[in-house]
Amino acid sequence: MVFRAPSWAPQLSDTDIPDDQPLSDFLFDDELRPRKCAECPTPFIDSLDGSGCSIEETKKRIDWLAAGIANHLGITDTTGDVWDRVVSIFAVNNVHTPVLAWAVHRLNGVVAPANVAFRASELAYQLKDSKARCIFTDASHLGIAIEAASSVGIPSSDIFLISIPADTNGPTANIQSFLNLEDLVEIGRQIPPLPRIGWEKGRARKQAAYLCYSSGTSGPPKGVMISHRNIIANIMQMNLYELPFRNGNHEEVILGILPQSHIYSIILTTHCSVFRGDTVVVVAKFELMSLVKAVRKFKMTMLYIVPPILIALIKQGALVKDPTEFDLPSVRRIYSGAAPLSEELTTQIRARYPHVLLGQGYGMTESATVMASHPREVYDGSSGCVLPGLEIRLVDADGNDVEGYNQSGEIWARGPNITLGYFKNKDATAATYSGGWLRSGDVGEFRPHPKTGDAHLFIVDRVKELIKVSGFQVAPAELEGHLLSHSLVDDCAVIPVADERSGEVPKAVVVLSKDAGCDHRTAEREILDWVSKHKSKHKHLKGGVDFVSEIPKSPSGKILRRFLRDREKARQAQISAKL
Repeated sequence: MVFRAPSWAPQLSDTDIPDDQPLSDFLFDDELRPRKCAECPTPFIDSLDGSGCSIEETKKRIDWLAAGIANHLGITDTTGDVWDRVVSIFAVNNVHTPVLAWAVHRLNGVVAPANVAFRASELAYQLKDSKARCIFTDASHLGIAIEAASSVGIPSSDIFLISIPADTNGPTANIQSFLNLEDLVEIGRQIPPLPRIGWEKGRARKQAAYLCYSSGTSGPPKGVMISHRNIIANIMQMNLYELPFRNGNHEEVILGILPQSHIYSIILTTHCSVFRGDTVVVVAKFELMSLVKAVRKFKMTMLYIVPPILIALIKQGALVKDPTEFDLPSVRRIYSGAAPLSEELTTQIRARYPHVLLGQGYGMTESATVMASHPREVYDGSSGCVLPGLEIRLVDADGNDVEGYNQSGEIWARGPNITLGYFKNKDATAATYSGGWLRSGDVGEFRPHPKTGDAHLFIVDRVKELIKVSGFQVAPAELEGHLLSHSLVDDCAVIPVADERSGEVPKAVVVLSKDAGCDHRTAEREILDWVSKHKSKHKHLKGGVDFVSEIPKSPSGKILRRFLRDREKARQAQISAKL
């Protein structure tokens, strides 16, 4: 059975989606936008100093910055190979990153955003795999960028700084010797713009705009090739889906706290918002009280967030003497993604903010957004309905399609937003992209809405081995490989354990080496420190370490993670029963 968008949602056919223009041209095309550029407010403003550029100034800065980057890298036209023009962005949220991304597209390049939590070794892996030409970073992350760039042969002259008001931690290197993004804008302002080359029909379907790293259904991070048309399609899908709710000159003031390197932010707070004529208030770093003050100051109406932020709102809001400090009178909608909301948290949010419409969404790097709650019918616990132009199948363990409601199966998706595959990895692409369908690795089931009967998706399990920590993917194989390089570890497995704040966190199950020479407590401390020293924060073993005599494996040597996960769930159930 194939599930599609509800009958009340506007339809979207393949021919409706342009494929003859780059993403940045589509965004500012007055013939396609719901509102003309001249009628729209400033698209991005900084939460600290209120700075930002109008749409008209933004378009100029795109051209200037593209010319400045091209001049520095020796690019003289826009007809070269896009894979020779990969640009890495490794910086905290800021108002310049969207303009920088569109400037890279203007010079016929590919944007490779990197998680700002990366350590140097993790950034170096991505730089090497993507063959990045240069890096844009902020002062507080310059030291990591320099170390990573040096290890893969990127000269320091190709590291550029983005000035950010929130950058108060102090530089980790001599920033005076590095060109600033504004220097490149000024250079581009004084030289002829790059020549514009008309795109032939079909080019936007096959040319990558972003290379975003994901572990897919298993294994180490892989570059997902996201075409210009993939993002254009997802913008149109979200816009059409919410069209019945947005009338006339309706505009939102949106919280921009989601990491700009994550697909959730790339789609919803970088591109959809600009196309629809909204304003995004960009917040560089999460600090709850500062965030609440910014929401109130800028009278934000829409919050795109993740469950840990909602948990913090409820828990810390309950501790203050004056609970009105956490009131959000301007907020009309809260949209949560990256991890499912628990029933308990949903109830608490509704009680605390009864005037707010709370919804969820579902997607992945390989597909962008495929499901979303709609203001007309939110079904608590669900990820919403299928977006226009998409088809969804649920496939059971025997490879058969699930027929009807309340039956679970792996989520397979097909549509114009499904990405091109993995960069330089045919085997992984073949395993995940099957005959035009994307295999998500997540298990879901559709349930009819109690009043309307519309199909809503509920995420119930996961086929893939990935651990989802606050929306970030952690591949067990990556951590296992790192753990095995420690002298105390003879064998190991990494599994997810439930965590109220992060959804899941990694836990290591370890077989100590025979000559370890220390007790379990000392070994655990050393292993935890070993991971913390070399891996970014969301990969830390927050679930702790268990010691066993043997890791359960299949005859072929594959780790039986489900056995370990089931054992952990049983152990946690016993603990809860005693409380």
